[in-house]
Amino acid sequence: MENTPPRQVAIAEVAADWRDPDHPPRERAVEATLDAPNRWTEGALDHALNRWMQRFTVEALDRWVTAPEAADPVPVGVLHGDADPLEGIRDAGAVWTSGHPYLGRVPEASPALLPAFAEEVADRASGVSASFGSRDEVLEHADALMAQPDRKDAGRLREDCDAHGIPEPRRLIRPPLYTIGVLDGHETNGDCDRLAEDLLLYEGGGHRRLAVLWAPCDLSPDPYLEAMARFRGAFPVHPDTPGALQMPKAFLEAHDESHAYAEGLEFLVSRGDPEPQSPGHIRWSEYDDFDEIGNWIQDHAESLYTVVARDPLHDQLPDDWPLRTPGGLHVPPLDDAEGTAIAEFVRALS
Repeated sequence: MENTPPRQVAIAEVAADWRDPDHPPRERAVEATLDAPNRWTEGALDHALNRWMQRFTVEALDRWVTAPEAADPVPVGVLHGDADPLEGIRDAGAVWTSGHPYLGRVPEASPALLPAFAEEVADRASGVSASFGSRDEVLEHADALMAQPDRKDAGRLREDCDAHGIPEPRRLIRPPLYTIGVLDGHETNGDCDRLAEDLLLYEGGGHRRLAVLWAPCDLSPDPYLEAMARFRGAFPVHPDTPGALQMPKAFLEAHDESHAYAEGLEFLVSRGDPEPQSPGHIRWSEYDDFDEIGNWIQDHAESLYTVVARDPLHDQLPDDWPLRTPGGLHVPPLDDAEGTAIAEFVRALS
């Protein structure tokens, strides 16, 4: 730790404090988030916070952020999305470690977690400038921008960047992506449980949500449905989720389309074309061979985050597929492909 920059040490120390659910700033921020307009449960928030805080160690930060302090700091705006409770935390962390001033805007769905975490980091490390404001204030004062807008808002945001003089090379705009899972019927109970976490942690939502399961034509969904039920036993459903799934369930029934659901409508799975459905509604799509999936991936590459499959299956799948194993989808390593792109973007601003 002797050669680690003080700002990275401060982030790691605050993250260590935040691993304690009884840490007062965390407690207050969680309470405020549960009162906000979202469908995140206390269990999901605790799981996400614990996993993210475990990511921010000194060793992980040293591997991830390798640039020297910014020689010519510029205000960097971050418009945090509302798909995850901590969406954009890596964007913020990369800016804090760089010495660039950070200007953040948090969504109504998650108003408290990042501001509370940022306040502690700024208090503990000299040289970390972290402030929050409205979307318009961020665009007005930022010289560079990082954002996770809804897909339908991405075009308008690019127009706003043009209007505020933020050039293309100083923008990192990342709309939410989808993840697909590839099954072969040899998944263990552990694999199925980790898939259930990826599918249901944020009530089926998230910046990189697992929306489609590709399965062989003759594969029974029962082991995967049972894993989802086990997950719901550990992470009870948000009260609003069954109501949100009632309409798609009624549509499937009216059209006599194959589907399955938990008794309390805690989740919904339907068989059909590989089209992402609304959060909590999982699409089960059948394949004859991997070429069929490969063609779909090629056609949807711009909206695909990754392909989840059990580890032994990776050797049978094409090398150019963005593969990962089940579990932890919503809290990736700091230095995965997306995290590396974030670090490189901030490094290029120096």
